[in-house]
Amino acid sequence: MVPAPGMFVDRLMDEGWNVRTIPYPESLTRYGGEIYRDGIGKRLFVLRDTVKYISLVRRELKSIRPAAIFHNDLRGLLTVGIAAKSLGIPNVIWDKLNKPHGILDWFQLPLVRHNPMISNPVAEKYPAWQRRWYRDRISVVPDGVDSNCFQSVAPIRDQLGYQESDVVFGIFGTVTHRKAHDVLLDAAAPILKSSENAKILVVGSWTDAEEDEAFQRTLNDRNLPGIQFLGRRDDIPRLMNSIDVLVIPSRMEGLGLVTLEAMACAKPVIGSRIGGIAEAVVDNETGLLFESENRDGLRQALQSMINDPAMRRQMGEAGRLRVQTHYNREEKMRTIWNLILDAAGRAPDPFFEELPC
Repeated sequence: MVPAPGMFVDRLMDEGWNVRTIPYPESLTRYGGEIYRDGIGKRLFVLRDTVKYISLVRRELKSIRPAAIFHNDLRGLLTVGIAAKSLGIPNVIWDKLNKPHGILDWFQLPLVRHNPMISNPVAEKYPAWQRRWYRDRISVVPDGVDSNCFQSVAPIRDQLGYQESDVVFGIFGTVTHRKAHDVLLDAAAPILKSSENAKILVVGSWTDAEEDEAFQRTLNDRNLPGIQFLGRRDDIPRLMNSIDVLVIPSRMEGLGLVTLEAMACAKPVIGSRIGGIAEAVVDNETGLLFESENRDGLRQALQSMINDPAMRRQMGEAGRLRVQTHYNREEKMRTIWNLILDAAGRAPDPFFEELPC
């Protein structure tokens, strides 16, 4: 059961799965941050639509009686999850965000049987009393990558116009205030103006959310030399293998899958010392960490990477080994699947098959 069609739904249907699509009402399809800015009248309107949607989903669940429900976000849990809970159907959510949702976070742990999180900092958004009361429901299951999927593809560095002598810093992700593209551009501006070999590759879509559009207008340094904006791309493994260093300067991040993907490609990572980034990246071993918002600290890290090719190679190899050891995709997916089976009262599945690249 899914709220909308898409590439993953197409794949499931091609493989013979019976997929039911139950679209959200329009008021619930908006970017999450917009809902928090609604006035009282708009919130009552959203609440009305939510109740209607829960009722609709409840009827569907009664007809199919699933053994368990897996949720990918809080919006699904507060709609489908409530309907499932009312019917005694257990819920599981894989929590990937450390961004607080205010009082809405109070409802998550009571609604689920299992609440795996991709990093320890994600738990900090829950009230302390809930973390104690529901501690048996909380576990840490980081995201994972299949290193072979990233090591087996060829780079397209020459197609992007980069020379062998260039040092290419990549930032991957939706262009939003949370991802802190402005911090990177501010920090890199003096370096780009003084070094012909320093480059920045920006990969990610531009959202049409009002708060993101306002942020995007502040990125006044788009025309600096050495910056290339590619927008949304589907060839991330090739692009990741085409850069020299990943930069993830996020203001808030549960973990950031691109961190692990870069490490799988043997690329060092420069990251802000927040959330799961600081757990995945070992400072001065697999990359360099700086305090969030600290432009000077980031600038020093960028310059260090430019000045020391041997350090880049050494950190990249250390990162690849760390991913293979601690962030194996098959192992993490198996763990999540067995938590779902446990919620459904089933035995663990010893024959879990790894998904293809």
